[in-house]
Amino acid sequence: MVLAILPAPPALPAESSAVKAAVQVTNDVGPLRAHSSPQIAVNPTNGELVIVEANVRGDRACTTHISVDDGRSWSRGGELMREPYLDCTLGAEYGPYATLAFSQDGTLYVGFVGSEFLDRARDDTPRHIFVARSEDGGRSFSTSMAFEAPDGNRDIGFNKGPVVAVHPTDSSKVYVGWRQGVFRNAKEKQKSNVAASEDGGRTFAPPVDLTDERGGDYPGLSVDGNGNVHAVYWARVFPPVPFGDPESPVSPIYYRRSTDGGASFEEAAEIDPGNADAERPPVIAADPSSEAVYVAWNNHAEQRNVGDAFEGDLEIFFLASVDGGNSWGDRLVLNDDGADVDQYLPGLSIAPGGRVDVAWYDDRLNPAEPEDGLQDVFATSSTNRGATFSPNVRITDRSIDRTIGVWGNNIDSHHNVGVASTEDATHFAWQDTRNGDPEAQAEDVYMAKLVHGSSADATGAGGSRLLWTVVGAAATLVLAGVALVAASRLTSRSRRPQRA
Repeated sequence: MVLAILPAPPALPAESSAVKAAVQVTNDVGPLRAHSSPQIAVNPTNGELVIVEANVRGDRACTTHISVDDGRSWSRGGELMREPYLDCTLGAEYGPYATLAFSQDGTLYVGFVGSEFLDRARDDTPRHIFVARSEDGGRSFSTSMAFEAPDGNRDIGFNKGPVVAVHPTDSSKVYVGWRQGVFRNAKEKQKSNVAASEDGGRTFAPPVDLTDERGGDYPGLSVDGNGNVHAVYWARVFPPVPFGDPESPVSPIYYRRSTDGGASFEEAAEIDPGNADAERPPVIAADPSSEAVYVAWNNHAEQRNVGDAFEGDLEIFFLASVDGGNSWGDRLVLNDDGADVDQYLPGLSIAPGGRVDVAWYDDRLNPAEPEDGLQDVFATSSTNRGATFSPNVRITDRSIDRTIGVWGNNIDSHHNVGVASTEDATHFAWQDTRNGDPEAQAEDVYMAKLVHGSSADATGAGGSRLLWTVVGAAATLVLAGVALVAASRLTSRSRRPQRA
């Protein structure tokens, strides 16, 4: 594999596309609400949308929301959590608290973490992994415990970051991955676990640890049309060394594949050299209609990105394999801002026709210092299996004030942007503070839709790319934001995700 860092090549134009106005998903009016880490999926049988999110204040539950009108309105879904494990957001740590996936027959699976409300320190509270199954689009769920955490052993009992995946055409085959273990006072490495179910998520086999002696974090998971399970994760180190410490080793990104339903995984392949100050684990998506597999993450171009003097910014990186994970292409940078600002936490989705959609949180329109930081969601797409990508388009209709809410502020509760693709549109979900203020710090979940053009030009083997058209003020804001960041350098270090 060639490890060159390449910008995304120029694109070919298509007809038109438009971003529809943002819609509030959560209807909570509690003044201390903090809805975090939303993920979104589309029901392939009827086009209904489902979002799962977590309220890290208040009831601290993970909750689903359903839209039957393409995101214009939302209603509460069925209850995921079961007694007595009703705490989904213990310690308000970084997500995911819950993720979701549909199979082609419309069966919905939600993986989430649950704890009892115990008066203990976070690391000493057993956290269990659950998978909920719905056959009515999220209106009701049957919930099973995928892994029961023992009490009294924090290296096995503390579990976080549940990532669920399902065989696209066989809803009986379900997988859930998570990180097991603690960072502080650890006696064992942190594991990247994957557990498999062959009965539709009712029971799960014992987990398989993907990592070597260094350990890892929660894995990204996806299942292709042949039933192969694709996993990606980055290595940690044991005993733990704090990220950013000058002694921190570089944490490579590894890919592993299972061809036997998750019973075992092939030898790990390093697909990126990684960084010393690793940010967050990658996400992965396998195209059920081809051999293509895609990986996206945020990090720095420099591997030794440690120390107070380091000034590099975070980029959105992307890798593609067109042969089922056997080989990988060159690493692309998807953000096209050209400024020394940060981009975070990409979400990744594949449309039925193979279009690849990626979205992330972006600082390019922030004219101020980090403590006054504004953030937006930007997106891009590829219609030629990741060879080229469209110009970035702004999805948010107003910038998000990250001095409010739980994204930062020494809480750092957030996850990758939620992305779900249909043939002619992409849907996005994010946590937003527009209804909050410095006193109450309220945070809500919002979503928006990008409608793609109906046709595209193609030249030779290069394929086609979408021409993104954002109407009126949105386009003006993008141009103004680029000019602002050129005049005002933004490092955003006070709002970067914290690792533990």
